[in-house]
Amino acid sequence: MSKKNIPTLHDVAKAAAVSPGTVSRALTRPDLVAVKTRERILKHVKKLHYLPDPAGRNLRANKPIVVGAVIPKNGISTFAQTISDLNDALEAQKITLIVSQPEYSSASSESAAYRLLEQGADALILLGEDHDQGLFDTLDHRDIPHLLLWTTTDPKGKHYVTVNQSKAGQMAARHLLDLGHQSFAYIGVPLLHNARAAARLTGVKKELKSAGVNIAPSAIIEEDHRFSSGRAAVEAVLNQHPETTAIICTSDYHALGVLRGLYEIGKKVPADISVVSFNNNDFSAFTIPSITSVDLKQRDVGVYAAESIYRLLNGETMKSINIQPELCIRESSGPAKIN
Repeated sequence: MSKKNIPTLHDVAKAAAVSPGTVSRALTRPDLVAVKTRERILKHVKKLHYLPDPAGRNLRANKPIVVGAVIPKNGISTFAQTISDLNDALEAQKITLIVSQPEYSSASSESAAYRLLEQGADALILLGEDHDQGLFDTLDHRDIPHLLLWTTTDPKGKHYVTVNQSKAGQMAARHLLDLGHQSFAYIGVPLLHNARAAARLTGVKKELKSAGVNIAPSAIIEEDHRFSSGRAAVEAVLNQHPETTAIICTSDYHALGVLRGLYEIGKKVPADISVVSFNNNDFSAFTIPSITSVDLKQRDVGVYAAESIYRLLNGETMKSINIQPELCIRESSGPAKIN
């Protein structure tokens, strides 16, 4: 896109029939502008895909390349390894990564993305595909490279790097089915705002159904992403479903809490109950027993994301990447107990 097609503050002022100074105040000191005037200005800001240029944009040739990433707060601990490897790979190319951590909501993520752009981000990395179309329109209109991470669908026309979450769920369930398990419980994060966890559970259900096994709704426990959550959920599950021989956890953090909870009530793992989870965090190989976990390839996602955004910044083509998960079998899973 040529520079002449990028809207300026004067273009917004002309469209809104106000002075450039009024536009500037509406964006920086909205309290100084009448409500109706401010609303009219913001309407044209959005329509024209205008973004305030950061100070010194005329010195862009000397400005370091900056990539902005929007990772909601509830995803920071989960994706810490991805962010670390992404940052290291970008630094090797002399590219600076700035991570914004808004509250989890589409509106908060959109606002965070716009702030990064206003501060001069040359490219954006967004978590998932659920974002306001207006943001995508602005990015496309201004030719700003952007990449989606950890999508659960195939967003047409978008570049993404992801891991097959549904396949991960199927792998976990199939492993336990092959060990003879027929009675399952699932302990994980609230699914409403976590498409990745929901996709894993969908994969689990699909694989179980193919084997003629159903998981009762009351055997699916949703708890926050904390060690203590897994421990608290164990008693709730076993009180309602004492026949359970296999528990699938949405993450190794939940699994660690589940292991503790089972220990406290005298259940042996895997002799009484097998436990399988996702992520394959570093600590999962060092717990007692060590945790069987489906590796969601967080390191690979970070490295591939860095390579992809670098190609996009250089105007090169790239194919979206869907990484396959890997089952890491350890001590926490074993043959089903015969009653």
